[in-house]
Amino acid sequence: MSVSRIASRYSKSLIESARDNGKLEAVKADMETVLATCEESKELRNLLKNPIIKASGKRAVLAKVFSKTDGMTQDFIAYLAEKRRESELATIAAQYIGLYNQLKGISSATVITATALSQETMSQMKKYVSVLLQKNDVELNNKVDAAIIGGVIIRHEDKLLDKSVSKELREIRKTLIYN
Repeated sequence: MSVSRIASRYSKSLIESARDNGKLEAVKADMETVLATCEESKELRNLLKNPIIKASGKRAVLAKVFSKTDGMTQDFIAYLAEKRRESELATIAAQYIGLYNQLKGISSATVITATALSQETMSQMKKYVSVLLQKNDVELNNKVDAAIIGGVIIRHEDKLLDKSVSKELREIRKTLIYN
């Protein structure tokens, strides 16, 4: 995944500013909210990418949508709209979260299962993944994909551990076809 230079520069300046003002955690929570909102709302994504809508209109909508965020985050979002960079908002938020995790030494991994995991199972999976990755602090996300039938797939950066039933079935199929 290529990250634009614009998003990289803005996210770096935001994290530096947040660190200087002692608001790293508050802004991180806000960026998680921004990212989730942008991913969930197709209308918001379309608004941010629409070149016809004026910056003032976008700024007003963004101010209402993210009114419960920290003042620093609100100012940053308004600044992006003023500079006509609001289309990069979700990418900047994702970059900020990545930089925050890197700064704090947190590794992020995704566990894909056929059904949602309970809190207890997530806790056990977190311990397993932290041993597997040899990292003390792991942020674990659970995604549900019924297509894997059963088992688990663990993704961390460019690494993949596939212990799913669907993979085993593919392997059996290959063996039967080619032997």
